[in-house]
Amino acid sequence: MGLISRWFKPARASSSVGVYLTPHCLVAIDERQPQQPVRREVGNGEPLIQALRALLNEQQWQGRRLHLVLSRYWYQQSQLDKPAMPDNELAQALPWCMRELVDQPVDSLLFDYIALPPSPTGQARIAVYSSERERLAELVQAVTPQCDIATIGVDELAMANLLEPGVRGLLLHKMPGQELILTFIHQRQWHFSRTIRGFQALDDEQMPVDQFVFDNLLLELQRSIDYAVGQLKLNTPNRWYLALPQRVTPAIQEAISQVFNIQSESLTSNTLSPISLPALGILREEQG
Repeated sequence: MGLISRWFKPARASSSVGVYLTPHCLVAIDERQPQQPVRREVGNGEPLIQALRALLNEQQWQGRRLHLVLSRYWYQQSQLDKPAMPDNELAQALPWCMRELVDQPVDSLLFDYIALPPSPTGQARIAVYSSERERLAELVQAVTPQCDIATIGVDELAMANLLEPGVRGLLLHKMPGQELILTFIHQRQWHFSRTIRGFQALDDEQMPVDQFVFDNLLLELQRSIDYAVGQLKLNTPNRWYLALPQRVTPAIQEAISQVFNIQSESLTSNTLSPISLPALGILREEQG
């Protein structure tokens, strides 16, 4: 995954902490206690950078190696045909390649990319990630007096590290307040995702689980799989994973089992909620 890792010198600290940065809260996982995420709300009017520094102080994480995960509010992803040039030249050429695809001056952005499966016609493809240069610089400047930054990554790539290395996986995940996302992951590499709208009620803790009707969800899953396998020519997933609110997971697992005849695995637990998984995923990347 490693987005933006090449922008920083290797960290010198000996143990790691993953931190997921969202507009409303920070969720951190210490590699020494991977099943005990730490959550800190970002107060009204409180700068996120200030909240992050406070979290590091509160947990006495000074001197640790930080792996920061950006939520979608920090970055933009664009997919395009891979330019015909050597890989070692592509990183430097990304601003030129992206000048018509972003709505900000390219010199105000930082770019990185991942390879995608070829198109159905055999054309090589890439996904390019961009984020505001000044915003990231402020983040690094604010944190480095306390900690070394090892990597800055993005959530959808960090989540891919939670799957077993050789798996052709389908991941269905939902962050609080966001839409449901279906993602194809092959050998821990992000290949394709689709937003499935209309399921915000999964966040509603007051709604009894037996009132959920999953027929539309199952139909959308089938449509997404048909498109990815039939049109994009991606490999059919051989394992399914769920990163959903724990209270609705068993019911969705049962519905998937009845319709698709496959046993889906939950990545969440009583202590690990969906919003904690990007922080855990970026730590898994370091561990290989």
